[in-house]
Amino acid sequence: MLHGGCSPVNDQIKHQGSPNSSFNRVLFPSSDSSGAIEGGVPPKAWMGGIFPGRREHGPVWNVVPHETQRNPDPRKESDDMRISAAALMLSTLAMMPTTDASAAPSPGPIEIDSRPTKVTAYQGRAWVERTVSIDLESGLHRLVFRDLPHRWQSESVQGRVSGNAKVVGIDTMSNQISNAPKNMTELIEAVRQAAGAVQHAKDSLAVTDASIDYLQSMMSKASSGEQRNAGTASLDIASVQQQMEFFSQQLRSLLQTRMDEAGAVEDRQRELEVAESKLSRAGGSSRTERTAEVELVVSESGVVEVTLGYLVTKANWSPRYDVRGDLEGESVRIEYGAEVQQQSGEDWTDVTLVLSTAQPSRAANPPTLEPVYVNVLDPSHGMEHDSLVIGNGMVPPPAAMGAGRGGGERSLAKDMEYASDAEIRSGGSSVTFTLPRRMTVKTNSKSAQRTRIAEFESDVDFTFVAMPVLTEQVYLRGRFTNASDYQLLPGRGGIFMGGDYVGPTDLASTAPGADMELYFGADPALTASETMLKRNTGSAGVFGGWIRTDSSYVIKVDNGSGRPVKVELWDRRPVSRSDEIDVAVVGIDPALSTDAVYLADDAPRGLMRWDITVPAGRTGEDAFTLSYDLRLEHKEGVVITPWPE
Repeated sequence: MLHGGCSPVNDQIKHQGSPNSSFNRVLFPSSDSSGAIEGGVPPKAWMGGIFPGRREHGPVWNVVPHETQRNPDPRKESDDMRISAAALMLSTLAMMPTTDASAAPSPGPIEIDSRPTKVTAYQGRAWVERTVSIDLESGLHRLVFRDLPHRWQSESVQGRVSGNAKVVGIDTMSNQISNAPKNMTELIEAVRQAAGAVQHAKDSLAVTDASIDYLQSMMSKASSGEQRNAGTASLDIASVQQQMEFFSQQLRSLLQTRMDEAGAVEDRQRELEVAESKLSRAGGSSRTERTAEVELVVSESGVVEVTLGYLVTKANWSPRYDVRGDLEGESVRIEYGAEVQQQSGEDWTDVTLVLSTAQPSRAANPPTLEPVYVNVLDPSHGMEHDSLVIGNGMVPPPAAMGAGRGGGERSLAKDMEYASDAEIRSGGSSVTFTLPRRMTVKTNSKSAQRTRIAEFESDVDFTFVAMPVLTEQVYLRGRFTNASDYQLLPGRGGIFMGGDYVGPTDLASTAPGADMELYFGADPALTASETMLKRNTGSAGVFGGWIRTDSSYVIKVDNGSGRPVKVELWDRRPVSRSDEIDVAVVGIDPALSTDAVYLADDAPRGLMRWDITVPAGRTGEDAFTLSYDLRLEHKEGVVITPWPE
């Protein structure tokens, strides 16, 4: 039995470090005063018998010898040696690592080849998942996911595994990597050659300068010799002339050569500067490599499915609608689509796409409601004469660009056929659509990717709406129900009537089963006009004191189509806000509408509505006609605000 030979690190331990060793020697307290191992082990038997501890998930064990007194008897020493060997064997066996997976050394990081496989798109963001399957042995593993996009949010990263595995940690890191330009070798070689050309040109110029110096020295020596014979009979004039011609010719040639070579040096120097400039501008590039390392423990060998998820910015989707009306069939078909666009830094290739209305960055708590205070204020009243408010909505836009509640741009692929509708799931305040087909959305694409969510048809109540006081155009309005199981989200839409594109519009949020209203543009076969026939102003009242103005109006509706049409025609009269002003409408033909909603909401505000049916072919002199008289009285001396004719 060992005493003090084995002890966990959480017991009383003394560390004795050696400056030349890669581990620390751990000394454990002995069980007796001598620190001996039972049976007496000589020190020679423990030469080199200090075993470094092994770092495990459990405690670290060390075996350390304790000094004993040496037995001088050789026979006793032999017996002690055998006992020592046995004890050494036992202690060595105790130190051997177990075969349990937790004691096995963890392998190095495993590089994972991954790409986005599923994307959930939100407004302005997206949740991206990379799922891979890998065969792993039991034990601790580190999986490295590289090439993560530059717009990812590292603090959002999550890991998920299936099977007999568990995620124990995730590390994220960013490394700056410099890349030399592809033509760096060519640029360096160009600089080297340009520098060599400069040196060659300078060498040639130096040789020419040396030749000029030598020639000038020869001329100086020849001149000195002739000067001694000057004025004497020994002076050879012909020889002097020959020397002058020779030196002049040689010097002229060398000077021309030097000028050419000096120009060559300048040219080569400029070429070197250009090559060096290209090299410095190339400079190389750098990029940031973003990596996530998932650490997991596998309890049983086999295939493990690992999913890395993270949030990215610069990703968005928006609803897009195509609304196709059928006037003859009194029906409407709505094609519910979506446009997806992203600049996250990575392509979404052949991914499962989920569209969600949730806002991952929105606070979970509601805002705080603050009180509102009012005080006395002198109001100033104004009047608007360029618009007519109908019910709770405004007049349709003059170009039938879709005023009302309704939806998007023209389809980018309207002839595209889709096999099935999206799967819808509603939870809390959000709705998700899981598309039944895989999609590819490139990053940094200038155009959005259009896809189909669903389509549905509904019966529609078509009515033409005319406001001749504002425009002669007559607009077609459709009222119908959202007959789908889908929540229609706010978005742009394209309006079609038959096979013709009418214009864009906007759709409001509409729940399944809720009523909808859209305008389908102006019908060129219908017009409506209003004319004031007369206006007279005079005194009123038995004793005078009042001024009365009488006006007569006639409205004509032309129906050039081959069918009778229902028309909802609107006009307005002034509404008095003073006891000194009285307004009345008389001689109305035909009578105004008896619709309960109109009488409750619009009639008190001075709006006049007729519900009429205009027969087919009623145009020109035979146009459908409406008329009424307007009487406005006010006290004499009272100045009233302007009112439209």
